[in-house]
Amino acid sequence: MILDDLRNTDFYFSFNSTIKEALDFIKGNLSTFEEKRYDINAHMFAVVETSFPKPALEQKLETHKKYVDIQYVIEGCDIIGWKNLLNCRKLYRDYQLSRDIAFYDDKPDFNIVLNQGSFAVFFPQDAHVPLCSKLLVKKCIVKIAVEKLVSVLEDQK
Repeated sequence: MILDDLRNTDFYFSFNSTIKEALDFIKGNLSTFEEKRYDINAHMFAVVETSFPKPALEQKLETHKKYVDIQYVIEGCDIIGWKNLLNCRKLYRDYQLSRDIAFYDDKPDFNIVLNQGSFAVFFPQDAHVPLCSKLLVKKCIVKIAVEKLVSVLEDQK
């Protein structure tokens, strides 16, 4: 997991060109984000949405196999629980390939607070439960194909 402020993105640009592309998309659309899906390219898309907090009983850790999540808070604040997937023991709902998601009923090890302007990157090993705050939050969620990230990292060796 990566947690940072959008003002610090230059550090990540040298780390991975695909993450740079996703963060550039966010930075380039800050003033014009509409609530919809954005197809960025063949290996990346984004969804902008305003969401209500999840009721406590619906707060389940989620994991993804095909996509890495970059969650950026446009307005408001989000609290996101985190736990390493290796420590998740209580499978709640099996992996659904069509939605690229599995759910776990374990408790997070800790919560992170994403304020306006902050982002978090969740990799396949990062079980996370978003929307645990008490207020509405408007977010941009960029989904990056894991296979693209891996191929870029291999190319950079």
